[in-house]
Amino acid sequence: MGAVAAAGFVALTAGAGGAASASLGLEDLFERFRIDGRSVGYVAMDAATGAVLTARNPDGAFVPASAIKAATAMMALDVLGPEHRAVTRLYTSEAVEGGTLNGDLILVGGGDPELYTEHYLPMIRALKKQGIRRIGGRFLFDDSLFPESRAISAAHDGDVSYNAGVGALSLNFNRLRLSWQRSGKSLQVRIDARTDKMSVPVDIVTAGVAPAGTQAPRGVVRVVAGGVPRWTVVPTARRSGAMWVPVKRVGLMAAHVFQRLAANRGIALPGPERGALPAGAAVVAAHRSEPLIEAVRHFLKYSNNVATEIVGLATTRRMAGKPLDLAQSGHAMADWWRRRLPDGDWTGLRIANHSGLSRETRVSPRQMAVFLRWACNRAYAGRRLWDLLPPYRVGTGTGGKRTAKRPPRAGERPAPPSAQGSRSQANGNDRGAGRRPGPVRAMAMQVRGKTGTLNHARSLVGYMVTRSKREIVFAVFLDDGRARRAAVEAGRRYRQLKPARWAWRSRVVLNGIVRKIMLEF
Repeated sequence: MGAVAAAGFVALTAGAGGAASASLGLEDLFERFRIDGRSVGYVAMDAATGAVLTARNPDGAFVPASAIKAATAMMALDVLGPEHRAVTRLYTSEAVEGGTLNGDLILVGGGDPELYTEHYLPMIRALKKQGIRRIGGRFLFDDSLFPESRAISAAHDGDVSYNAGVGALSLNFNRLRLSWQRSGKSLQVRIDARTDKMSVPVDIVTAGVAPAGTQAPRGVVRVVAGGVPRWTVVPTARRSGAMWVPVKRVGLMAAHVFQRLAANRGIALPGPERGALPAGAAVVAAHRSEPLIEAVRHFLKYSNNVATEIVGLATTRRMAGKPLDLAQSGHAMADWWRRRLPDGDWTGLRIANHSGLSRETRVSPRQMAVFLRWACNRAYAGRRLWDLLPPYRVGTGTGGKRTAKRPPRAGERPAPPSAQGSRSQANGNDRGAGRRPGPVRAMAMQVRGKTGTLNHARSLVGYMVTRSKREIVFAVFLDDGRARRAAVEAGRRYRQLKPARWAWRSRVVLNGIVRKIMLEF
């Protein structure tokens, strides 16, 4: 954006009814699309002065959903630095004799948010170069950099891929590919660790066919028998299909895939066990992640929950000097913002995790706008947050139809690509990447921002250049508790009710708010 003071708290005291907070006249829009006006909050600030241009319920506590990822990104880039790289290391203890390592092999997680199966291949080649063909000791994995969580949010569905486990040793966004194919009367089911380049079958999580008569909303059921998770496909499923399923014991799965991959290349490893790195162990190989700024750009574009949580946990560990669990890490993030901007009013601010997959996270439109304004002119390896946020296109018609594809839902991302694939996909629509900080006065109207969606909550926060070429920081939240309670009461009938299409109606209203800000300022 243009020249913006670092403080970020100029003229922020004007209330929603003050002269600085002009009304946008949206009541007709709310009524037309049956959105409770009390569930809507927004604020638009002049990026240069911080003056509030328009606001509605700017200090209300809203569920930001994935929009909180923008705040996570700013904190991580400031604390760890844009060039920070996570390192996954492979160690050996003792010597090699006759192709056997007499000691232990240890895989140590470094908090890489984008570790893929193919990154193991150079490590395995390094073992073969040392003449190792089998292990006389143990195969350990050390993921103690920060605690492992079995799910991002215990309050959400634990069987969806965007609510997977999180740990310092995480692979392929901690999800597996479940696929099935009908051949005659039989249904063949398999499960594997998959990227764009590789597919490795796993057996510590199994797959099969559910008993006849089994009912499941998505056609699959997860059960645990004897400690072994099993994904089963209902017999009435369509002829063929595939879906992503979450990994819960993420460190164990990451090590298991390494074991299977090594076996495929002639190195026999025992079953993996969690254990601490022994004293005196020697590094055999290491994989360094891409610079942090690339991971940030990816999770802002694809809204990947697992990657965001890993980055957040690594950041708060650096700040605290010790491992924190997800809840502690969320609190540490909120405290960091309070310390970073001590003159703000942080009443009601609560951050439960880093990705926004929680209804407990609360932030006001004003607080979020202050976060964004603070970052306006900060340079991260030659790029600003403006350059890292994806474009958001708002249609010019009254219906609020967008001219681009919808943003990813919470946690959604295409099939996990390899490191190279991830980079190429992220560059696809991000034309601002690589631009150096400086004025954007010559640009046409445009918006860059982070979206967020949860059940009956929708948000968009970021920056815009208006019709008058004014640079604005904004935050728009819709959080309709009444509609959410009505959906619960309606149960299964809710999806059949035409007036219940809250997701579509809220998108139209959000786009209407953003469009009016762009045109009126």
